[in-house]
Amino acid sequence: MYDDLYDVIVIGAGPAGLTAATMLSRSMRSTLVVSGPRRRNSPASSVSNVPYADGAAPADIYRKMEEDAGRYGATILWDEVISARAYEDHVVVEGRGHPGLRGRRLLLATGRVDVLPAWLPDGVWGRTAFDCPYCHTYERSGSTFVCVGTGDETLKMAALSRQFAKRMTVLVGDPSASRGRLARLLTRHGVEILSDEVVRASADPAGGVVLETAHGRTLDAETLLLGDVVRPYRKLAEELDLDLSAEGFPETSLYGMTSNPLVYSAGNVEGSSYFMWTGAASSGINAARAICEDLAFASELLDDWD
Repeated sequence: MYDDLYDVIVIGAGPAGLTAATMLSRSMRSTLVVSGPRRRNSPASSVSNVPYADGAAPADIYRKMEEDAGRYGATILWDEVISARAYEDHVVVEGRGHPGLRGRRLLLATGRVDVLPAWLPDGVWGRTAFDCPYCHTYERSGSTFVCVGTGDETLKMAALSRQFAKRMTVLVGDPSASRGRLARLLTRHGVEILSDEVVRASADPAGGVVLETAHGRTLDAETLLLGDVVRPYRKLAEELDLDLSAEGFPETSLYGMTSNPLVYSAGNVEGSSYFMWTGAASSGINAARAICEDLAFASELLDDWD
């Protein structure tokens, strides 16, 4: 079922990984995608701001993307990647159930990870609670919003979302942020700013979340926006000894080239935390193009033609 040596191993079957796998396979490069079945946006009921697929369920889009990649010859292996190593002319990926997968090039498309607060009730993430002011706020228009986080990023998210809210309250853990310029701007627009933090929460039978704070407040959130939950997935990048940014993302060129010439990265970018589906897919295309050009002129492959 599996080649002894793939041209490319892609870790991650999200928008970046599957887009790259399709382009690589269409370019006649043997491609293996290794991924767990759950993606960051799997809990969401629909996606937004995706051309020709706005409002579709994530599972439906992924199914079509998997079919496209498979139609051109990519192999998708559902397994957890536990480690990755780079040698002089190849990489080795260890799956929990499939050790010793070998490739000429490696594309990290693992995406980011969400570190959710311990108090968040089960079943509300992606339904009532979100982390992006662009993806689901339109559908929540006219509801009561509560934004929770530590500092200016949370206030920024509130500023980008306030037009959707019937009423908005911001709980910000950093007292200085609660008195800063963004807080003053929001206050002028009728947003309540509280220097406080959530200690307990429960799901409301109507679908919202009831928040209890350290200062004894009780807040009803029909829509809950969470700041500071997105983190870079660092494990494999650190194992591969890639150069990382101060935020922990692999440092790359526009086309996903990392500090290791055999390793590329897509969908794991530094910058705005609101890096959406289409941005990830575009980074997958850029990385796939660079890998194709790299392999076309790779000395170890040209030697085979001599």
